[in-house]
Amino acid sequence: MRSFGETLLYTYARHFPVRRGKMRLVDALWPHVVAPDDTVRIAHLNRGGFEMRCDIRQFLQRQFYFFGTYWLEENVLKSWCNFASSAKVILDVGANAGIFSLAALAAQPQAIVHAFEPTPAIAERLRETARINRLHSLRVHEMAVMQKSGSALLNVCQGEYGTNDGMNFVTHRAVCSAVMPITTTSIDDFCDREHINHVDCVKLDIQGNEAEALAGATRLLSRRGVGVIFMELNWAAAGEERCPATECIRLLAEAGFLFAHPKTSPSFRSPGKWMRALNEAIAMPR
Repeated sequence: MRSFGETLLYTYARHFPVRRGKMRLVDALWPHVVAPDDTVRIAHLNRGGFEMRCDIRQFLQRQFYFFGTYWLEENVLKSWCNFASSAKVILDVGANAGIFSLAALAAQPQAIVHAFEPTPAIAERLRETARINRLHSLRVHEMAVMQKSGSALLNVCQGEYGTNDGMNFVTHRAVCSAVMPITTTSIDDFCDREHINHVDCVKLDIQGNEAEALAGATRLLSRRGVGVIFMELNWAAAGEERCPATECIRLLAEAGFLFAHPKTSPSFRSPGKWMRALNEAIAMPR
């Protein structure tokens, strides 16, 4: 049962009209109104009225519970839903708790959503969410999307404060002290197995491996088998040899894609220095 203080904080997060500072205040106050041994809640999501079990000690899950959405990505989600509303097949690559999958199904309940999440515990939570909400068209695949099908290592990394399980990442050699073997698939191989000829919407958020995932979708991209791609842009720090964002842009530009900022009415154009200001981008064939 919620304490009076938690109820006040929850009401503030959901209904107070001023956005500025809300996330900071919720993060600062929740430990003072929630018992440390009672942190599991059912989140009621704004889109679709879906329910999700959350542990509010976790950074992302706390947003789902208090705000009913991915608060820091709300503008991106709005744009995503606009495209998903007419989609038939959707790939959510790096699904985590599945907020993009759920938003897509709220916008288009008839779509088939393939959600890829390699972390076993997170994938099981997403399967639980699908069961709770009777989402038979949400298909959870406990594997990573890479350039080639096979196996790799999942590096368990929960961020600087150990509260963000969305920071796990995949490599072929161990980087973190805690790793586990996982199955990988390429997008091309997956689509061949599932007899998918066209994917309407793709979301890529896989901690810097977005370019590798795109390199495993060359057949799909070459036959213009993708409608729109939402992707994280992971720019390299000064001095780093490899820049995942630059590789993503190059691969898609060579396949004839244009780019836009993920907002409600995106304006697509050729890649350029203007993209350096973006952390996320939308790509669409010319």
